[in-house]
Amino acid sequence: MTRSVYVVLSHRDWPQVRRLAGAILESSPHARVVIMHDARRERFPERADDDRIVVVDHGLACDWGSWELVEATLQGFSIARERYDAELVTLISGQDYPTRPLGPWEREALSAPSWIGRARPVVYIPHWGKKRGEGDDRATRYSYRWFLSPADVVRPYLPSWLRWPPVMNRLWARGRWALARRLEPLFSVRHVARGRGIYYGVRRVRNPIPEGRDYWFGAQWVALRRNELDRLLDRDLAIGSALRRLYRRSVIPDESALVTPLGWLSPPSKMPPVTLDHWDDMQDATITYTIEHLEMITASGAPFCRKVDPVLSADLLDALDRRNGQQRTTR
Repeated sequence: MTRSVYVVLSHRDWPQVRRLAGAILESSPHARVVIMHDARRERFPERADDDRIVVVDHGLACDWGSWELVEATLQGFSIARERYDAELVTLISGQDYPTRPLGPWEREALSAPSWIGRARPVVYIPHWGKKRGEGDDRATRYSYRWFLSPADVVRPYLPSWLRWPPVMNRLWARGRWALARRLEPLFSVRHVARGRGIYYGVRRVRNPIPEGRDYWFGAQWVALRRNELDRLLDRDLAIGSALRRLYRRSVIPDESALVTPLGWLSPPSKMPPVTLDHWDDMQDATITYTIEHLEMITASGAPFCRKVDPVLSADLLDALDRRNGQQRTTR
């Protein structure tokens, strides 16, 4: 019997998150579900109606792209290890849903040669002047030390008459991007549109990652075995570690903080990713799956898909429940 724990990051829609937890436990009855919940938008029950489900109101402001998302994840991982002595820990979101029976997948995951997820190394060489640097500039999210714009820090607390007029905002916006283009080896700017706003970055004097290693970029949704979990919690991202300090001052750390030290340990296995998703560049968002995507989802081999909506995806969720139930009874 595998000691498997599913850590769920949530911020809304208790009925759907409860349905997700129930589907997990129906598929893997010996598993446990730890719901790490950001309660600023919606309160969840303090206790679920199933002892295998734990709801944790972590009290962190988990805005999109924030360090607090990583912090909540690490807290969930610690609960999975300390409370349940987990052999396999899987991180998903409250907008995920199982696409296949989880018991067989858990056994495959434990026997895989390495952790499960999607990630790759990223390298970027910035240039002076207007010429664009070489490589993937997402590496600067982590190689620079980032600070939230003072204007975005104080704006929520200022009366409207103390704020800059729109024309000044436009002029400064043009100026900061011009500076960033010309001074990129030392200075950069990022706009985290779905997060907290404008960040200013300063190139780190000393790169804290080991020489010869790169930052990795990928999905935060991973499945880890015990040795990989222990390494993250006790070494690479332990409290006070250099890597933890680095990512606290980075931009969108959830897309790198976990997979970078895991990638140094070994590349991800060739199994399908933990969760199947599709990013729409035009909408700058993950598409919502519907019943029209059922065949593609079930053919992917991924154990989860995201994102799903209780209304738009209702037929899909029912179809996945029927399919997974039928497959369980025939095994």
